[in-house]
Amino acid sequence: MPEPTTTSAAAAAITSSSSQTGPGLAALFVAFLGPLAGPYALIVFAALAGSLWPLSGADAMTRTAGAWLMLRCTLTAVVLTAAVSNYIQTRYEVQAGEAFAPVAFLIGALGNGWRPLFAAVTAAFSRIIGGGKANE
Repeated sequence: MPEPTTTSAAAAAITSSSSQTGPGLAALFVAFLGPLAGPYALIVFAALAGSLWPLSGADAMTRTAGAWLMLRCTLTAVVLTAAVSNYIQTRYEVQAGEAFAPVAFLIGALGNGWRPLFAAVTAAFSRIIGGGKANE
């Protein structure tokens, strides 16, 4: 089909006004927010990939419950990844930016396993404080 040779005045006005401000604003947003959005995008995608692991192991679950599980795992990873990565940087001399993806993946993969993790940490602290014996 051949291209139209004429354009209506309203369409020409919309096209010309959006083409003048659109790329300028987009370039400005990318310039200012690009360095911030990159690490967060990395964390979100790694956490989403990690959250598929507990989702695949979950018993019969509705789509809504599965979506909430993935959202919960992803948001937990977004909140905790920077702190854990900074700890890894100070302790093991690995750059925090390089640790974002594996840390976010592991936090996302932990899924609903936080209670056993906290129970193990509590048992370890009770052994340390109790002089080698677990408080029963």
